[in-house]
Amino acid sequence: MSDARPGEAEDAPHPIIDCDVHPYVPEGIRSVFPYMTEAWRQRFIRKRAAVGTEARSLRFLHPNGTVGREDARPPNGGAAGSDPGFLCAHLLDAHGIDIAVLNNLQIGAICTALGSTDESIVLASAFNDFFLQEWMPRDRRLKFAMSVPSQDPEASAAEIRRIGARPEIAAIALPSLNILLGNRYWWPIYRAAQDMGLPILLHVTGPDSIYHGAPNSAGGQPDTYVERYVTIGQPAESCLNSIVFSGTLEKFTALKFLFVEYGFAWVVPLLWRMDRAWRELRHEVPWVRKPPTDYVRDRMAFATQPIDEPADPRDLDRMIAMLGTDLLCFSTDYPHWDNDMPGATLRSLPAADRRKVFSENARRMLRLS
Repeated sequence: MSDARPGEAEDAPHPIIDCDVHPYVPEGIRSVFPYMTEAWRQRFIRKRAAVGTEARSLRFLHPNGTVGREDARPPNGGAAGSDPGFLCAHLLDAHGIDIAVLNNLQIGAICTALGSTDESIVLASAFNDFFLQEWMPRDRRLKFAMSVPSQDPEASAAEIRRIGARPEIAAIALPSLNILLGNRYWWPIYRAAQDMGLPILLHVTGPDSIYHGAPNSAGGQPDTYVERYVTIGQPAESCLNSIVFSGTLEKFTALKFLFVEYGFAWVVPLLWRMDRAWRELRHEVPWVRKPPTDYVRDRMAFATQPIDEPADPRDLDRMIAMLGTDLLCFSTDYPHWDNDMPGATLRSLPAADRRKVFSENARRMLRLS
C-alpha cells in the first residue's frame, strides 16, 4: 500500500501505463438500459435488479465501509471512479499517466455469479457498449478491458468477435469461475482472443470465495475481510499451474495472460515447484515441451499492485531480482483503498528496470497500438 496521493509532486521521467483502473457505473444496470432491448429492460425493471459497489455479504464488507478512497469521489459527490473527467484529472493528470486500462468490476461480478447465464450475456454486451460510447471518447489515454459472459464460452467468443477489433480495447477481462483456466471449457474464448490479438486479463471480481460458481478459497471460507483479502490470490496460483500443465499455451501459441491484483510475491516459489515437478514427471504431460518457467516468461505477466512490503525492503528487491522485472506491469488499482501510485512504487529499481515495469512490459502484453 502506498501513502502517496494524487496532487503530490512525483518524478516520472519515463512513460507510465496503468494496467488496472476501476471505473464505476453509479446507476448500475439502469445506466446501460439504452444498450439492450425493451424486453430485457422490462425484465430487469420487474426484478428491481441493481448492482452496487461491492458484491459481498456482510461478512466481507470493508471494515471502513467502502473499498473506494473518499478523496477519489468526484465533486458531485458520486462514487469513486464514477466520473470519467474527474478520474482522468485526479489520476492521469496528477501522476503523468500516459495510458490507463479500465476494468469494470460490476459486470465482472455479474458474469461470474450475480446474474444468470442469459442475463450475463445481455449485460456484458450492454456494459461494453456503455463504456465504448460514454467513456472512451472522453480521453485518448483511456483503454478498455472488455468483459465477457464467462458462464457461456461460445457467447463470450461471439462478444469478442463483435467488438474485439475496436482500437480502444486493450485486453479481455475474463471473470473467473470455479473452473481452472487450463480446462478446455475456456477454449472458445482463448481461440477468439488469439484471433483478435487480445490478451486475457485475470482479476478478482468480488464474488470470489463468497458465491457458488466463483473461485473458492482453499481449505474453506474465510471469516473476515482481512482474512479473505490476504488469501484472494490463491486461485491465481492454481490457474497459472493449470494453464501451463494443461498444454493451453502449446495449443494457443500466441495467447497471453496478465494476472492483475493478485500480487506477485507468490510467483517465484510456485515456478520453482512447477519446474521441479515437470523435470521429474514430464512423461505425464508430454505436451508441455519446455520448463514451466519458460512459458511464463514468454507469455505471462503480473501487475504490481498490491505490493507486499517486508520489514526489510531489501527482501523485496531480492525477490524481484529472482522473478525478473520483465514479468511486472505497473498498476494502481485506483480508486481502491490499497492503491499504489507511481511516484511511490518500486523506487529502488534502476531506471532501465522502472521503464520496463512502468511501460515497456505493458506494451508487450497488451494490445495498445
